[in-house]
Amino acid sequence: MDKGVIAILELNKIKEEVRKHTATIIGGEIVEKLTPVSDIRYVKKRLQEVTAAKEILNEYGHPPFGGIRDLREILKKVDKGIVLSAKELMNVRNTLAAYSRLEAYFNDLINNLDPRLIEQRFAPVTKQGEKLTPLPELKKELDYALDEYGEIKDRASKKLASLRSEIRIIGNRIRDKLDNIIKDQKYQSMLQDNLVTRRGDRYVVPVRQEYRNSFAGIVHDQSASGMTLFMEPMAVLKLNNKLKGLQRQEEEEVYRILQQLSGLVQQDMLIIKENLKIVSLLDLIFARAAYSNQLKGIAPEINEEGMIDIKQGRHPLLKDEVVPIDIAVGSNKFNTLVITGPNTGGKTVALKTVGLFVLMMQIGLHIPADRGTTLSIFKNVFADIGDEQSIEQNLSTFSSHITRIRSFLEKADQDSLVLMDELGAGTDPREGAALGIAILEKLKSIGAVTIVTTHYSQLKTYAYEQTGVENASVEFDLETLKPTYRILMGIPGGSNALTIAHRLGIPSAIIEKARTMLSGEEIEVESIIAGLNSERKRYRELKESSARKEKEAAELKEKYQALLKDLQQNKQDIIKKAREDAAGIIDTARRESKQILQELKQNDLNSRSEIDRMGNKLNEKFKEVDKKFEDSKGIDSNSRVTDEIEIGDQVRLKNVGRKGEVTDINKDKGEATIQAGIITLKAGLDELIKAEMPDDKKQEMVKRYRVSKAQQVSPKLDLRGERYDTAQGRLDKYLDDVFLAGIKQVEVIHGKGTGALRDAVAEVLKENPHITFFRLGKPEEGGSGVTIVEIN
Repeated sequence: MDKGVIAILELNKIKEEVRKHTATIIGGEIVEKLTPVSDIRYVKKRLQEVTAAKEILNEYGHPPFGGIRDLREILKKVDKGIVLSAKELMNVRNTLAAYSRLEAYFNDLINNLDPRLIEQRFAPVTKQGEKLTPLPELKKELDYALDEYGEIKDRASKKLASLRSEIRIIGNRIRDKLDNIIKDQKYQSMLQDNLVTRRGDRYVVPVRQEYRNSFAGIVHDQSASGMTLFMEPMAVLKLNNKLKGLQRQEEEEVYRILQQLSGLVQQDMLIIKENLKIVSLLDLIFARAAYSNQLKGIAPEINEEGMIDIKQGRHPLLKDEVVPIDIAVGSNKFNTLVITGPNTGGKTVALKTVGLFVLMMQIGLHIPADRGTTLSIFKNVFADIGDEQSIEQNLSTFSSHITRIRSFLEKADQDSLVLMDELGAGTDPREGAALGIAILEKLKSIGAVTIVTTHYSQLKTYAYEQTGVENASVEFDLETLKPTYRILMGIPGGSNALTIAHRLGIPSAIIEKARTMLSGEEIEVESIIAGLNSERKRYRELKESSARKEKEAAELKEKYQALLKDLQQNKQDIIKKAREDAAGIIDTARRESKQILQELKQNDLNSRSEIDRMGNKLNEKFKEVDKKFEDSKGIDSNSRVTDEIEIGDQVRLKNVGRKGEVTDINKDKGEATIQAGIITLKAGLDELIKAEMPDDKKQEMVKRYRVSKAQQVSPKLDLRGERYDTAQGRLDKYLDDVFLAGIKQVEVIHGKGTGALRDAVAEVLKENPHITFFRLGKPEEGGSGVTIVEIN
């Protein structure tokens, strides 16, 4: 891709914005080197990665990239067998720790989410994360030998521990002897100051110059004035020599340890390199995703047919409130677009937006536009935008434009996008317009997708008359005399010069005189354009009004459906209460009739047989009532109103009692297709009642779900490093998953730290209805860094 085009369309500024979101040095360098790629599979893969990473960012937070160092120079040294310094080994250790944190982050995602969800939404990123190899054994060795400041610990070897212990003892003996010397009265007059210091690796005291021969010792240094000598007293000479020997042995032992650790790093060098590559790519992916969030970007649909259709596109570098544009070119109908309209109306911005969107997509970035936006892959993008004249070449504005256009014509083909601002400007208008038309004809004949801006009426006419060419314009509000920055497809832009001049106070006589100088054809064209713009504005206002009304209607429909649902629920509640009341009345009647019959038998012994007959008849009636009551109750409890029937529901036909599953619904005809065993039949919606699933099937489904869920949910949740509110959100979701999975006890790891995370965990656990009991862990369970939770 031409570097000049990348500069003109300001892709480097976009890359700089993306780089701000990188967390590693190598990730930032990769962003700098990004260049547009014309391989559609590559571009699609990059966009899928950004989409997946964006969802992960928004739902689960940013991956922990902190602590990763640029190990490239260190690994080069290791490869050559050079022994690393302790500081360099510390950088390796910190990077290995970062690898472990990243691996834990991705493992947490993979282990706590449904595998189908991961495959559908996150796989382009999680598959990269799964490739990480943390090297815990190497990290353990480095942790054991190095302290947090990058120094070798005493415990790195027994010999080192012994040497350093002896060095401390000898050092203390030397300081004690020197302290005695500086406190001794006979030396007070000889000493410049009562202190012990060091010169090189020897302990010394400051002696006045005039006492050089009186003080028994060796001179190691002197002050700038020469008045003070730094002398090693003879009393500590042997001890200093011994200390020097021990320090030399210490250096040798430290070097041996560094050599050993460097060898361990060398053994795992290839894995460390591969990890560094993976982490850098992940950093790039998440930087792209973060930039997409910043832009409110989307992944455009991609084609290779030269089709561009941008919906509500916003130039990403414009800081003020941006008016979105809709612009299209490259369809079967036209591959050349001529944009006209006033200066500062947005023509150049529209041109740059199209070109920049294509370049952004081809380096794997989302673009700030609405869904449904389509862009094509181009092998070449050519742009002549702005005054690119060269002082050194002594070229005029016109000449510099023509020089660039000549190179377009030499290189462009059917896989090219050509953008030209103010085509033919800078020379005689008639000749410039004629040349512009000839250039467009050439580009059209080779199949290039071309967008140009111009003021020339001849180019508007050309676009109107020629097939494969379309007009567009930037809208201008004649009421406010300001551009709206909207792109009007299919309508050429009017100059509006006379109208604007009249509004700004030029006398009417001058305006009318100017009109008489225009040809009738020019006046008619401007009148037609003005009429088209007026109709377009009226249409847009009607469309916006219609959209508002549709939204209001949708909201009303939603409210109505909610109200209808409430009414239906109230109806069911009323029916249920009525049935309960009826059941009570029947029970009371049964008891009272039984009592009356008993009394009749006792009072009229002669009529007992008749009374028994009446009692039997009454019992039969009660049985009929009970049966009808139970039947109606069954229908009520096993069904819902037909308005709620959906595809997949189990239903029963009222008349025949046959059960089946709804496979299709035709609301216009008010009927449904039912699959009842091997039989398929149609029935009216009013003939169906919704049947509930039997309890045993429900229980079996719950059981199967719990087993499935239990296989996915870990009995441990690690919240270390999370923020207070993020940790509480993750814990809430985890507890729901644990409850559904049927797990009875889990561990929540929050670490000891300041105790803030522990408090956050306790706060959630106190409020959760599924929790039976919770406590801090025992020492063998992790102590106060872990909370043990029992689930009911």
